[in-house]
Amino acid sequence: MLRTDDASTLPLLFHLNTEPWLNLGAYSDPVHEMHFKSVGSADARVPLVKPEETPLRRVIRERRSCRAFADRSMPLAWLAGILADTYSVTGLTDGPEGRAMYTRPVPSAGALYPLEIYVATQSVEGLGDGLHHYHALEHALEPIKAGPIVSELGDLLLGQYYLETANVVVILTAVFQRTLKKYGPRGYRYVLYEAGHAAQNVCLLAGELKLGTICTGGFYDGRLNRYLGLDGTSEAVLYLVGLGHRLSEPE
Repeated sequence: MLRTDDASTLPLLFHLNTEPWLNLGAYSDPVHEMHFKSVGSADARVPLVKPEETPLRRVIRERRSCRAFADRSMPLAWLAGILADTYSVTGLTDGPEGRAMYTRPVPSAGALYPLEIYVATQSVEGLGDGLHHYHALEHALEPIKAGPIVSELGDLLLGQYYLETANVVVILTAVFQRTLKKYGPRGYRYVLYEAGHAAQNVCLLAGELKLGTICTGGFYDGRLNRYLGLDGTSEAVLYLVGLGHRLSEPE
């Protein structure tokens, strides 16, 4: 049994033991079957009216995973807008005991905001190709390394080379102790929830700009963390979102 004051052992054990499952038979299986649960009789179901069309609903409905990106540039202002409404500091609010707390565009357990964002960029107007860290408080990019980072990621992403022509790969990492110190092992769940919220923001904001996106959790953890200069324990990669111009319109 874990000690009640041990917040890290169990989440870290799980995290380090969930490297990609290389079950090639499952990956090559072309069968894709969806399942839907039904409770009770069909006669008891209450039909729901279809919602009215709105710009937000249209963007949500048209979201599709894009695996073919066009080799075109995109404005830096587009990336700035996506980052701003994904995870920037949006204001201050009164917290417990009258303490001021930062607010951001996603729900966060205890308003602790454990995520960090890195962006690998290419063909973004006014920004050099390379890897950058997003400074959320200042709403600024901090250069880490220059070069063809996007095209180098394929080997680290289980051979997902279709990102090579994406303009941006948004890399969501977590500094786990920000949340675990308050919520213990269950805080690991909250960190994952938050990464999902942030990734959906990226997808919807990009969709509003008619950009394509693809979310991926398939990567070699140790190799990608080392590539980014992370130790993989106190801070580690959780999720990636590639975005750019679609090579063709979604079906």
